Amino acid sequence: MVIKSFEVKIAGKAEIIEYEDDLTFGELEAIINQSVDLTDVQKPKVNIPAYRMNILTKVLRKAPFPINDAVSIRNLKAGEAKQIISEVMKDYPLMRFLEDWMVTFVGTQEATSTPTESITTLPKVSDGTSTK
Repeated sequence: MVIKSFEVKIAGKAEIIEYEDDLTFGELEAIINQSVDLTDVQKPKVNIPAYRMNILTKVLRKAPFPINDAVSIRNLKAGEAKQIISEVMKDYPLMRFLEDWMVTFVGTQEATSTPTESITTLPKVSDGTSTK
């Protein structure tokens, strides 16, 4: 885990935002569980706003607003929030974590695919037993 930082303009002033670039397995599983509904595997439902908010409230370590507070994040101007989300989500793309879940569910492609090439061999023809 590394603390990363970047600068954004909030209320016209340059501010430093710091966040953790990695969560524990349990924290990440809980966030995905709250954000993805796999009741119907054929039609998964992803709650992207919940995912983004859960990630931000979990990983932010320094900001010019109260961290771990969804209300404070919701009250940011849209442009300010977009800058923060854009930077943080570089380390937390939802698709990467959904792929991990799907591998658990269906397996890897190598494990589930069967070779399509078949080879047929015939035994060597024998004329019987030779005697000398």
